[in-house]
Amino acid sequence: MKQKYRLEDLGLKLRLLDPPGCLSLESDSGMISDALAGVALDTARSQNLRAEPVLSYLANSIRIGDRETPYSLVTALDGAPAPDPDDAAATTGVSGAKPTQAGMPVPLDGITLSQWAARDLAAKPGDAVTLDYYVWQSDGRLHTESAQFRLSQIVPMEGAAADRNLAPDYPGITDTDSLHDWDPPFPLDLKRIRPIDEQYWKQYRATPKAFIRLARGRQLWGTRFGSLTSIRFFPPNDRHDPFPPYEDALRNAIDPAKFGLAVLPVRAQGIEAARGATDFGEYFVYFSFFLMVSALLLTGLFFKLGVEQRMREIGVLRALGFPASKIRLLFLLEGALLAVAGAVAGTAAAAGYGDLILYGLRTWWVDAVGTRLLSLHPSIPSLAYGAAAGAATGLGAIAWTLRHLQSTSPRGLVAGERKTARNRWRGPVAGGAVIIAAALLAASGTGKLDQTGGFFGAGTLLLIAALLFESAWLNSRGFAPIRGQVTLGVRSAAYRPGRSILSIALIASATFVIVSLDAFQREGSPEGALGYPLMAESVLPLIHNPGTPAGREALNIPAIAGVEMVPFRLRPGDDASCLNLYQPRNPRILAPVAPFQPWPKLQSKLPDGAIPAIADANSLEYVLHLKVGEEFVLNGARFRIVDALEDSIFQSELLISEENFLRLYPEVEGFRFFLLKAPPTAVPALEEALADYGFDIQSVSARLASFHRVENTYLATFRALGGLGLVLGTIGLAAIVLRNVLERRKELALLRAVGYRPRHLAAMVLSENLMLLLVGLATGTTCALLAVAPAVASRGGHLPVVSLGLLLIAVLITGILASLAATAIALRSPLLAALRSE
Repeated sequence: MKQKYRLEDLGLKLRLLDPPGCLSLESDSGMISDALAGVALDTARSQNLRAEPVLSYLANSIRIGDRETPYSLVTALDGAPAPDPDDAAATTGVSGAKPTQAGMPVPLDGITLSQWAARDLAAKPGDAVTLDYYVWQSDGRLHTESAQFRLSQIVPMEGAAADRNLAPDYPGITDTDSLHDWDPPFPLDLKRIRPIDEQYWKQYRATPKAFIRLARGRQLWGTRFGSLTSIRFFPPNDRHDPFPPYEDALRNAIDPAKFGLAVLPVRAQGIEAARGATDFGEYFVYFSFFLMVSALLLTGLFFKLGVEQRMREIGVLRALGFPASKIRLLFLLEGALLAVAGAVAGTAAAAGYGDLILYGLRTWWVDAVGTRLLSLHPSIPSLAYGAAAGAATGLGAIAWTLRHLQSTSPRGLVAGERKTARNRWRGPVAGGAVIIAAALLAASGTGKLDQTGGFFGAGTLLLIAALLFESAWLNSRGFAPIRGQVTLGVRSAAYRPGRSILSIALIASATFVIVSLDAFQREGSPEGALGYPLMAESVLPLIHNPGTPAGREALNIPAIAGVEMVPFRLRPGDDASCLNLYQPRNPRILAPVAPFQPWPKLQSKLPDGAIPAIADANSLEYVLHLKVGEEFVLNGARFRIVDALEDSIFQSELLISEENFLRLYPEVEGFRFFLLKAPPTAVPALEEALADYGFDIQSVSARLASFHRVENTYLATFRALGGLGLVLGTIGLAAIVLRNVLERRKELALLRAVGYRPRHLAAMVLSENLMLLLVGLATGTTCALLAVAPAVASRGGHLPVVSLGLLLIAVLITGILASLAATAIALRSPLLAALRSE
């Protein structure tokens, strides 16, 4: 970079001025930094060049007594232009006066006036001269300062005193044809401009009207950006000698990395940012966990039903001498073929499902990503890994169902004998799971554990505990004493308790996902942020503080009753909120004005020099991937997160103190972000008054709604996975209902023979399955509400009761319809043949 860069890349330029026959080093910013000036002067000495630093500044007025000259350029030099000693009138401004000595050093508080300015002010050497000028203060406002001088000499408008190149090019000022066309970033009173001032501008343009010592000028007008507007370099001997290659020498002497020029791996950063702020594939896996569990339970269920249907075949093989291990291997090989075929089919379905999800993100859920330019790019290795994992887990589920083949005798298998396991470990294990879940909930509620981890951990443990308790209940002898048709049907759930608890688990898992995600839905806050219901942002910075009367006067904002405004300094950068699909590398930085301090931690002084910063909790966790106490490095500055804001409007940026902001970003002027209180009728007037700055006002609730809309959209996509799990649960319930009814055809035929009608049998079967459905819904809903209680409490304790109620009713109706369909199919089977076999 050092070999290839040019001075123009740093905003620098060298101009050859003739006259006076010199090189002028200038900056596009109008100021040369002190560090750069030091390098330029050292290089000039090495090239044997004479250097002349220049600082030109605009004075609002030059005053002597009651006379003044408005808007005049004043130039600070090491030595003021010398007058012609032979022209007494020119040097004194008074005919017949004794001229000043040429080249006489001007004292530090001395000032030299041009002949034009001296005539305008009726000045004579020794007069007291006052300069009025603007300076920028740390509060972003312009302050008028004054400095006193003693007139040392008067110089004619010729030679060095008539050099209009002493002032740098300044857009909006030096490129205009009239003083009335000036467009500076500070207030300009056009009424003060006189015809003679216009004549001066047309004839002399930006030629200075006064000269002071450079040391004095730096003292008055030096800034953190620098204290020189240009540096002139003169050849070593006389002005006709050729210049040495100063530009090349200066370019070699400058380290561009120290002056703002950096080499960035743009392509690598783009690829890294394109990966997204959050790996939502990971969250899809999280929320698909219960869906995958449901799929595995269904896999085990259907294979177990198949194995139970072939129990007599297994008994015959055992009776012929086949060991249980050989039979288990036979079924595993059979299952392996099915698992591989299913994995291949599932891989194709996965690509289609992924494309469907992306279609949803481009259309129904476009608020989540903010773009329609999404397409599916499947990875062959990922598909292969998924297929292998699916086949392996399927085989695992099959092996789990075959683990009890050894415990049943061949005679029992042939006779259809069924053993009921009486495991006494369910209660203690369930109690331990409840204790651990309570600990996780307490830790996540007090902030000692991430709420996401606490939510999933506690929810899973609560589900396991509930299912274990229900399994023990189904296997108990006192389950559902028979008192009529309904209780007789409910009692039938204990006929195959494993199937019943599996059905409950399927429904509970799907309900858990749907209810918990619905509980995380957010709504906009009508109260506003920090008590301010409105916020605003401007395209251009407001140099003056509109929150003060003086600032409003300077910005020409009309007096509007009821308006209260808090400005923030803003360093532009990447949006760090969920509205940005890409990984932010350079987040926006906000700093409230010093009098406004709602976050005292920003003012703290950290012992290791890190800068205290605050971020929104969501942006911190899901976008920046940081925690409170961790550090974020940006352009060499270390920001330490000292606090996190919950559900705030500051999700797009980091917050730091104004003191640290001004120290880190001295080049960023003014204010661009604002919190407001204003009556509705005042908003249009305020926007109109600041229209030149691109001032746009919106409500805080609308801003929060835009964040919530993205979050709610992602929850909707995850809820779709829960819906798919509910479909699987419904299919599993229907399969269990159908299988149970088919296995109990003899029982149903006997009931028909003793007088029970089909509607009685339908009521019994429906009551059994309705009980399983209600228990599953209650289990999933209760566990979900307990798991999300800390998160709900932190969000104000609001739950979408209506939407949750409608959702659960829809789930209940779906389950009832599935049960009725399965019961109707089962009752159509020929019961007479079953009765004869009985």
